[in-house]
Amino acid sequence: MPQKKTPFTPLICLVLIAISLNGAAQKRKIMGFAPLDDTVTQEKQGTFLLPLLYFTPDTRWAAGAAGVYYFKISPKNDNEKETRTNFVQFLADYTQNRQTDVWASWNVFTRNENFLLKGDIRFRNFPDRFYGIGNQTSKDNVEKYEYNLLQIKTMFLKQIQHDFFIGIDYELEKEYQFQLNPNGQLARGNIKGYKGGIGSAIGLVSILDTRDNIINASRGKLIELSSYYFAKQLGSSFHFLNCNGLYQQYWQIKPKHILAFQSKLKLSFGEVPFLDMSTLGNDDILRGYPKNRFRDHHFAASQVEYRFPLFWRLGATTFAGIGDVFHSPDDIAFNRLKYSVGGGLRLLVNPAERLNIRLDYAHGKEGGYFYFMVGEAF
Repeated sequence: MPQKKTPFTPLICLVLIAISLNGAAQKRKIMGFAPLDDTVTQEKQGTFLLPLLYFTPDTRWAAGAAGVYYFKISPKNDNEKETRTNFVQFLADYTQNRQTDVWASWNVFTRNENFLLKGDIRFRNFPDRFYGIGNQTSKDNVEKYEYNLLQIKTMFLKQIQHDFFIGIDYELEKEYQFQLNPNGQLARGNIKGYKGGIGSAIGLVSILDTRDNIINASRGKLIELSSYYFAKQLGSSFHFLNCNGLYQQYWQIKPKHILAFQSKLKLSFGEVPFLDMSTLGNDDILRGYPKNRFRDHHFAASQVEYRFPLFWRLGATTFAGIGDVFHSPDDIAFNRLKYSVGGGLRLLVNPAERLNIRLDYAHGKEGGYFYFMVGEAF
């Protein structure tokens, strides 16, 4: 079971990261990278290297390295616009729970933002916890299992109107080498996908993105609608349909005071393997629950967050959210809804792109947990 940590433990980590970042900044100068500026517009491209150290209730301590190359594409003439920040990032880490994660992703606007290319490649060896299916499972019924994951996603979108994109996505994933608790629910063989398999899907995606900064927005909105068809004709082991909705909006109430809102919806129909079901609990939406604490076919949740400065490069935030997983509308009840409330600190490590390190404490129905991560929750 995830163990709660005393408040000073992540604070020690914050100090260590700050020291590491100071050393990384000096290394940037030695290697010839551009120094950090205080505005997004002054720095068109750069490389950001980060010794990675973080903590979540599901990983405990984790260490590794992350690198980001970010850039903007300048217009050729007055009829074109400069793109928003593009990025290609790489992350590799190993956790105290013996979890390995190697991940590369990209978000690239072509010239004048005519096209948007997104995708990721990932390998994970991930000892995890399974609590059962449904929104009323007990923490006492937890069982450990382990598996490997290979995943490739590639998305190609065309700009239809200003900031509005439509396109296709292809997703391929393989889950294999499962190690199960012989006395657990998964080993009984009644839960779909308990031995893994291949997921192969074609997706349709539409995105409206008016955010001023995709790393840490201060104004604008993101609306993303997508559907993925996993079919045996595409090589998938399972046949099901997945529909997703995401809405985010950001308001700058006054300089550096940001109100952020997020709502997520995921609906799955057909023979859905348990690893592809909707889940509740993570370091992003509905913080305060272990990752995958609840899972079922569908998920809906919303959260609001207020971000504000303190002094120097330190900031703070408060947040609250509510939502749940469910199999049918009859499973939704007010007394079952999961809530999350909390707050946190922010350390600005790259003013040019507003990249923060965050330390959050979130409290839910089953207690509270600390999260120490790079980047905002949304």
